[in-house]
Amino acid sequence: MTKTVTVEQALNKGRLRLVFLPLLIILGFIGIGLLFTDNQFIGQWIIPLSLILGFVFGWLAWSYFVNRWKIWAFENVQNVHELKRKAIEEKLIWESGSWFEKTEFKSQEQKLKLKSLEKKFLQNDTYIDDNSVPIETKIFYSKSTSIVNMLIYIFSFLFIAYYFFENNWIKIIVVAFGLFLTYDHLKKIIDRKPQLIINSSGIQAKNQKIIPWNKIRNDKVLKNYLSFNNTEIEIEYFNIKPSELENLLHVYRVRFENNNSKSQ
Repeated sequence: MTKTVTVEQALNKGRLRLVFLPLLIILGFIGIGLLFTDNQFIGQWIIPLSLILGFVFGWLAWSYFVNRWKIWAFENVQNVHELKRKAIEEKLIWESGSWFEKTEFKSQEQKLKLKSLEKKFLQNDTYIDDNSVPIETKIFYSKSTSIVNMLIYIFSFLFIAYYFFENNWIKIIVVAFGLFLTYDHLKKIIDRKPQLIINSSGIQAKNQKIIPWNKIRNDKVLKNYLSFNNTEIEIEYFNIKPSELENLLHVYRVRFENNNSKSQ
């Protein structure tokens, strides 16, 4: 039996073929153009030409590999709905029927294979419990992230004030403005309350009542946001990775469903 590939493993392979490879091709053409800029027989027109050729060949590489990746990924990943959603969010692939999708190289064999894989999308994604996940998870602001951001603001505005302005009052105003911008990060550093509490009962945001899982719809992690019930909670400064948070959503919902099925 073929070993099931995780969504993250499939996305990693997709990033290599559909993002980094085209980007490398683009940079390669730009580099070649820069090498020939001083050639008297070629001239400066090589720069825009190399940029155009880089994007063209980068797009051709994406068009060639995208359906090869789709077939491999949809064949080997169990939760194809999650995979497709995340691949679209990361711009590895495009929405079905979009103009960009029409630029894909797709052989007749690939068309038939993708058509046969559509039946996997008729089934819901399935998740299992994870014993490594505790009974309850409390998520806080990341102190280190906020401190780093504070320092970046402070040193950036100190640098600007010192090197770009001679008037001392203007320097003071610039530095004061930089300190003002760090206030939000300072609040995050001193805030010791959990911003999210997640368990088998539901999700509880700071200073809010818990929302049970049977009243939570469309829960997912979108880049720097936790989204559910038409609500978005910024998670960029939380002490948890988006992939870890999404795993918690799956595990605690499974536990909720298991607990309720036993009680019936």
